Amino acid sequence: MTQALSGLRVLDLSMNLPGPYMTWLLAALGAEVVKIENPAGGDYARALMAQGNSSPFFAAVNRNKKSVTLNLKHPEGQQIFMGLLDRYDVVVEGFRPGTMERLGVGYDVTRARNPRLIHVSITGYGHDGPYRLRAGHDLNYLSLAGIIGMTGTRQGEPGIPGVQVADLAGGALLGLAGLLAAVIQREKTGRGQFVDAAMFDGSISMATMVFAGVAAGMEIAEPGKMLLNGRFPCYGLYVTKDGKYMSLGALEPKFWLNFCEAAGRQDLKPGQFGGEDILAEVRRTFESHTRDEWIELLKDADACCEPVLNLADAVESPLAKARKMINQSPDGASFIACPLKLSDSPSPEDIPAPDLGRDNKEILGCLGLSSDDLASLKQKGVI
Repeated sequence: MTQALSGLRVLDLSMNLPGPYMTWLLAALGAEVVKIENPAGGDYARALMAQGNSSPFFAAVNRNKKSVTLNLKHPEGQQIFMGLLDRYDVVVEGFRPGTMERLGVGYDVTRARNPRLIHVSITGYGHDGPYRLRAGHDLNYLSLAGIIGMTGTRQGEPGIPGVQVADLAGGALLGLAGLLAAVIQREKTGRGQFVDAAMFDGSISMATMVFAGVAAGMEIAEPGKMLLNGRFPCYGLYVTKDGKYMSLGALEPKFWLNFCEAAGRQDLKPGQFGGEDILAEVRRTFESHTRDEWIELLKDADACCEPVLNLADAVESPLAKARKMINQSPDGASFIACPLKLSDSPSPEDIPAPDLGRDNKEILGCLGLSSDDLASLKQKGVI
């Protein structure tokens, strides 16, 4: 069987998390992904809390890729990059708008070299608008998109999500959707295009359903004040007798009724969308048993009630193992596996992230550069 994206060739100039996560998914689906890295250190994530010569953060999202060092500030580096565009027809980068143009390899230049080129640019605030050149990180995008303002405790204190929602969902996954849409269109037209994937745009888009309720006057976008963030008894987090937590998501009436039956609180059935008095009763109910007792009590209840696990427990759970969501590298390190499962597309062998410049000879040799040429380029700081 052929992998889904076999034949797709990608030059990945991105660093840190959003772009590398997206290109890791591409590699896991069979694309050839070549990281283009600055010879002086490469991807910043290589040094992020590094252990010895490697960082677990870099290793996690750069598996199944190749690495080429290339100084794009050097004219010869720019020339080599343009030569690679004869073989590679997707570019992914996460620079601020205008950076690629200053390096002499902006989209107007590169698409003239290869009209089939698809250029994916993942930025914080997009290629136009007042914040286009503003620096930012995941927390900033979520804050400006209104997400942090509705996330937190019932007392109104905002909270920081435990994972990078804007980076991954707002940037990487929506950028991937834009890329694959452009690939499909290219099959029809023969032409590539520019994909402008702003993490702010993606973040505010994730509030689509919430905004519908707010715009209709049905909700207040604040912590603990909405249908799906703790306003009502049927949907929330509850502490147990042993100080752990259960998550109750009994949004549909049948699930709420099943919960009340299993908990022995038939008197609460009319209170699915009740106020503070019902919330207090549900809290007291959960405090009457330990988390493990609730797991046993509700295991056959069909009530959308599950334990709140820490990450260490989650990756060791029977569910994660059954879904084959944890892989191990040859050196024994554990990694989260690709979440995409295609029935007729085999998953590749999980190859560890490459050392900096590991594939210079293979990739640049395809451009006709000899070992002597590569040695000269290295001496000049081009690779």
